[in-house]
Amino acid sequence: MSDEIPSLKKVAEPRSLKPPSGIRVSKRRVRTWGVLLAWFMIGLVLFGVGMAYWKDYSPGPSKSYYFTVLPKDMRELQWETSGESYLVINGTVQGGNNDIRVFVVDAGTGQTVKDYGRLIGQFSIEFKPPREGKYIIKFDNSFSTLISKKVAVVAQVYTPDVNWWALEMAFVGIIIAVLMIVLMIIGNAPILTIDDGEAVYEFQPWYWGKLKIRVNGIEVPERVDKHAAFKIGPNDEHTLEIERKFSWTWTWQWIFKVDGREVGRLP
Repeated sequence: MSDEIPSLKKVAEPRSLKPPSGIRVSKRRVRTWGVLLAWFMIGLVLFGVGMAYWKDYSPGPSKSYYFTVLPKDMRELQWETSGESYLVINGTVQGGNNDIRVFVVDAGTGQTVKDYGRLIGQFSIEFKPPREGKYIIKFDNSFSTLISKKVAVVAQVYTPDVNWWALEMAFVGIIIAVLMIVLMIIGNAPILTIDDGEAVYEFQPWYWGKLKIRVNGIEVPERVDKHAAFKIGPNDEHTLEIERKFSWTWTWQWIFKVDGREVGRLP
C-alpha cells in the first residue's frame, strides 16, 4: 500500500525541465556592448547625414536685364529678400577691358555688405543676404573715363525647400541612437549553458532568427536555423535537440531537449 503513495517531492519537481543524470543546465544574461555600439554609430551617421541635407534650395523666378553703363556712372538693380532666399546673377560685360565693378548695398543703411570687385567678361556671383530687407546691386563704371560698358545679366532667386527624405533619415537615426543607449544601459542577452561533464555548450539567440553556439568557449562558425540535433556527453550517449518556434509574444523561441526531455528555453 505504501509503495503506491507518491513522493510529494517528486510530484513537485518540474519533470519536463529536469535534465538527465550527468547533464547540468543553467541560464544567464550578458551585455552585448559591441553590437549595440555599432548600431549606435550607425544611428549617429544617419542623423548626421539627414541633418546635413534636410534643407535644399529650389530655383525661383528669374529676370533678364540689358543696359549700358556710361563712363563715370553706375546702374542699379533692386532686390527685396524673403525668408532665407539668395540671389545668383550670371552676366557678361563688353566694352574696353570688358570689366565692371559689382557691389551690394543695404538700401536701409546705405552700407556696402558685399563687394565683388572688378568682374571681367562672363561672370557669376552669388549673394546671400545677412538679413531680410531691401538691397541694391550696383554695376559701377566710375573708374572708366571714356568707354561705356554693355552689361547683360540674368538674376535667379533661390528659395529654401525641405528634403523630407533627409528629415526622415535624421529621425530614424536619432531613434536608433537613443534606443541603443537605453539597451546598453538596461539590455542584455540570454545565454543557455549545458554542461555534460566533459564539455560546456553555450547557446545565444542571434540575428534573423538564428542561434549562435560556443563549445568550450570556441564559437561554432555555423548558425542553427529552425531545427538541429547533436550528440553530447562524454561518450556521445545523449541526444540534444534544438527547435525554433514562434511564440505568442511575436518573437522566436528556442526549445532545448536532451533525450526527448525539455531542459530549457531561450530567451
